[in-house]
Amino acid sequence: MDPLIQASDLAGFRGAPFSDVVAEAAAESIRTECDWHIAPSEIETVKLRGGSSVLLLPSMHVTEVSSVVDSYGNAVTGWEWLPSGVLECPAGFPPFISVTFTHGYPECPKELLPIIAERAMSQASGRVKSESAGGVSISMESTTDPTSSGILAKYRLHGGT
Repeated sequence: MDPLIQASDLAGFRGAPFSDVVAEAAAESIRTECDWHIAPSEIETVKLRGGSSVLLLPSMHVTEVSSVVDSYGNAVTGWEWLPSGVLECPAGFPPFISVTFTHGYPECPKELLPIIAERAMSQASGRVKSESAGGVSISMESTTDPTSSGILAKYRLHGGT
């Protein structure tokens, strides 16, 4: 998978320049939190359990659904999709389906760059928000920014937390 950003994308933000490793780690933390790749756009095929009339693709920015087939390779018809990754089929999907779709933004949305830069600065300075070992979690610093939380909520897979 291609990286979400390049270190050079964070030029001009507080703490820059960042190493490639730090910038990539900060960007990957956004991908992990949002539970999908976000950018760049890519074609993916996923296998899903059907059996209902609504399915959720692992994306919040679908630009094309090129095929929906059952477990025998037969085309499934009568479905529609929404850019938010929702597939609907009023007649219901077969028990198991495979969906090929294009998703992700062409490049990292600009509103995510300050959040990635803040995380990169925290990582580069050695500040750690939390650490866990042996089932014990310790929070060392709280930098929850309500604006950042609101922006990330727009990119979290199907409203996940």
